[in-house]
Amino acid sequence: MLSATLHVTPDLATFSDVPSENDDLAPTLIQQSSPDRRTRKRDARREHLLDLAADIVEDAGVDGLTMAALAQAADYATASLYTYFASRSALLAALQQRALLVLHDLAEQRLAQWQAALRRATPMPTDQVASLAMLWAFSDLFLSAPQTHPREFRLQQQLLVNAGAENTADAAGVVPVAMLVLDVPRRLLAAAITSGALHPQPPTSNPLEESLEGSLVRTFAWVLGLNGALMADRLSTGLPTTGAALGEVLTQGLLQGWGASPKDSALARSLGQSLGQSMGRQP
Repeated sequence: MLSATLHVTPDLATFSDVPSENDDLAPTLIQQSSPDRRTRKRDARREHLLDLAADIVEDAGVDGLTMAALAQAADYATASLYTYFASRSALLAALQQRALLVLHDLAEQRLAQWQAALRRATPMPTDQVASLAMLWAFSDLFLSAPQTHPREFRLQQQLLVNAGAENTADAAGVVPVAMLVLDVPRRLLAAAITSGALHPQPPTSNPLEESLEGSLVRTFAWVLGLNGALMADRLSTGLPTTGAALGEVLTQGLLQGWGASPKDSALARSLGQSLGQSMGRQP
């Protein structure tokens, strides 16, 4: 995978000694700086409110997060919160977007580290094994999220089972961020197909008869399956196993069902565990 870096060259302002031109700039710069300070303060207050909202969800669940509860926690008048969030639905959407971005940044960071580690590996694994190893590493990363990022992960799980918590417009605003998170496993699956480690996905269409990328279809199946496996930990009756163990079985079955050879899959599993352990040892 190749990453593109955008280099932006700032415009260079050259000031002359002509008073008639430069003296007029000072008031303009002062006017521009004031809104910037106000914007930063407003953004900081909004982030603080989201922190408090996350605390409420942690203690009382999604149902416990109301505008009145947040106002009490923040020592604000309830009406003043609506200058930051138009509704409870908008508040939940903002909280979800922030949590998703945290998980996305983590996945992108880990992906870059896995790729660097594989380039240094001795002996160098085949492209097929390397691509499968990163799929295994992502599976392990996802399954460890309840321990490493409990607040962000639990929020996503609660919103999945609280249909209607966000209105249609606010939920639609979350979709691009959710797709950003899903793009990491989608790219890993696409790379595994390109390397020959997995078979291509047969053509698939959505309910509108529009064609869907095979890697995206598999991403939905895989990530939703992993999330469902982790939800098993919350069953009141209990299970004689863990959600993480179920998720590992799911990943193994899916990869082999999608064409991974047992030999490559076994090598990749061991390598994927090594990748995860090496990341854990980093400061």
